[in-house]
Amino acid sequence: MSLLSLLYLDDHGVELVTNAVKHWCRARHVPMQSIQGQKAMGIAIDKVLAGESSPAALIEAIDSHIPGEVHKDPHG
Repeated sequence: MSLLSLLYLDDHGVELVTNAVKHWCRARHVPMQSIQGQKAMGIAIDKVLAGESSPAALIEAIDSHIPGEVHKDPHG
């Protein structure tokens, strides 16, 4: 996944992706810049490009593709 994929989204799509990923990362105590955050961004972008428009569905898709419990970084 590349952030260049964001270029294919309209303003609403970019906002949808970033808000969903921010919410997912905040709830799991991981930085958006982490590997998990980058994976979450890629999953959300792919889903929005495929036509998904529900924030809850994006978060659910991220959860289903990033298995296991994510713990807070002790340095973050």
